Amino acid sequence: MDAVYQWVINLLVLVVLMALSDLLIPSNSWRPFVRLALGGLLLILLLEPLFYFFRNEQSIVTVPFSQIEDSIAAEQEEGQAMIHDMNNKHQSYIWSEVSDKLAKQVNPIVLEQFNTELSNVTVWPNDSSIEEFKGEVEVELNSLSQITSDNEQELLLLLAEEWGVPAESITLTHIGE
Repeated sequence: MDAVYQWVINLLVLVVLMALSDLLIPSNSWRPFVRLALGGLLLILLLEPLFYFFRNEQSIVTVPFSQIEDSIAAEQEEGQAMIHDMNNKHQSYIWSEVSDKLAKQVNPIVLEQFNTELSNVTVWPNDSSIEEFKGEVEVELNSLSQITSDNEQELLLLLAEEWGVPAESITLTHIGE
């Protein structure tokens, strides 16, 4: 705090000296030179706190490189975790929409041919790609009448054909029995 107090006093003394020199210098020929010299001193005095900061407080200005590396690595990990989480949510949403579309696509056909409704369709992708489906499809049936094993096999084949997935990947579960 003493340094700030001393700096303000020096600044006030220089401003008073500038005003007095302007009044006391008799000729106009010397005035520009005196103003230039005192203006330079004023500029140096105004920049003195900045010089003091860089000269004496180097630990504030410079940060260890390892600390910067650690900070960047932590932010990168956090960013990667956010991206991974967003991708998981996005994939989850997509497969949920696919499940809904599959159910809506075949429900009228299944109701007409087998007197059965699809109450829920769940798709488990298991590393599937657009070209090849490697996952599983779980189908919950709400039977309005009894389904025989032959009818169940026909239903499996119909669903596999309509959805374009292997019949082995479809699992039928009866509810409401």
